Order: sequence, then C-alpha cells, then structure tokens
Amino acid sequence: MNNYKSFFAVAATTIGFLAAPTAANAFTFGGIIDGEAAFDELDATIGVAAEGRIGDLSGAAEHEFNIHYDNENGGQTVPTQYRSFDWVSGEGVDFSLTFANNLLTYIIGGQTLEYSIADSFKDLFIRTTARKTDNSVVVDNLFLNGMAIAENSSFACTDASGCDYWNSSQYLWLTDLDETFTLTGTTTMFWTGDAKNLSDKTAPHRSQLAFQLKLGNVPIEDELAKVPEPVSMSLLSVGLVGLAMKGLRRSQKG
Repeated sequence: MNNYKSFFAVAATTIGFLAAPTAANAFTFGGIIDGEAAFDELDATIGVAAEGRIGDLSGAAEHEFNIHYDNENGGQTVPTQYRSFDWVSGEGVDFSLTFANNLLTYIIGGQTLEYSIADSFKDLFIRTTARKTDNSVVVDNLFLNGMAIAENSSFACTDASGCDYWNSSQYLWLTDLDETFTLTGTTTMFWTGDAKNLSDKTAPHRSQLAFQLKLGNVPIEDELAKVPEPVSMSLLSVGLVGLAMKGLRRSQKG
C-alpha cells in the first residue's frame, strides 16, 4: 500500500508541476511559424511594425531602420521619420523595442525612433526573411521584460536560384503580452555582394534581407487551435502514470 501511495504521489506531483501555468511569465510562447502562408492562416491583425533591412544605397536613406503601419487601403505607410543605417555583414547589432503609454520606442545602434499609437497589442511576431542565395538573418539573445527567451527567429536562403516571398521567412510568435513591455535582442545579417550598389544583382536590396518586429492581435480561436500541448509533456505524463500503475500491480500481487 505504501508503494502504491508513493508511486501516485510522485506521478501526481510531477504532472502537476508540468501542467501548472507559469503565472510569473509576462508572455506566452506561441510557437515557430515557417513561411508566409502559415502566418496568413493565423488571421493576425498587424497594427505596426519596427523594421531593419539591408541596403544603405550610399547614404540615400532607403529607410533601413524604420517603423511602419498598415493604412486603410491595405498597404503599408512609413512615417516621415526614419533612419539610414549602414549594416555590416556578420556584425550583430543590439536593439530594443518598448511600448508604454501608447508610445512605441525603437532603438538600434544608438539611434532612436518613436511612434505614437492608440492601439493595444497582445501578440508580437519576430519575422526574419532572406531571399538571395547564401544570405541569412538571425534575431536572438532575446529578452522580454527582462525574461530570457530560449528560441530565436532565423532564416537562411540555401536555394541556388534564390528564395521566393512565400518560402523565405520565419516567425517567432509571442502572445499574452503585458500592456507595457520591452523587447531586447540582437540582429545579425549575412550576405554576399555589394548591398549598397543597386546594379549588383547578386546582393540583397531593401526587403530582400530584413527583420521585423510586428505588433498586433490574433483571434483567440486561432490561438487555441494553433498551440497544441507540447508532445514531450504528454509523453512524460503518460510514462509517469504507467509507472504508477505498474507499481500498483506489483503492490497488489505482493
């Protein structure tokens, strides 16, 4: 009888620990989304996005560092305030994105952009995209409100003919955001060719190599449908229950 109690006590305690909500978290990990078609299936409404993209164009300021938002015609509008940024292949650049009191503050490489917005958000998507062969981008070293995020967003184009729009991106999805939050991280882009020269067709230009921090909202039914219980948790739970039942049978035989 004591064996029976001890087996079920361990199983119940462990399963309870795994299933317990992490109330202290300021967000929930929604998952990794590969490709634009999979992202579109979420029906996310994106209100605003902070972006970094390649191609300084010899100082022509092609908004390599900007904040843009969706307009009523379904397109995207870049506010008049944006920054030229001289990205360097293979060089990691730290950034921060803060939303507080309806003000979005985007800082990268010592430069700052601010944008006032009345909307509220519960979903954050970290998108990476690379469309030229042997180009890649990674956004990692991520912290949200000081809490480390183990996952990253990254994409590498390995197709010899390049990667098309639908198959050249990855999204890291964070949901259940606090009303006020700060995301920090590091962005590193790798490319070949001269990205400052538009005539160099081997190099990426504009949004062919980029990352975005998209803020918006996903319908609750889509969130519930897209985030299944982790398989590792389910298997471990089943294994512990099986172990407890095995102990019960031994106890009964004894």
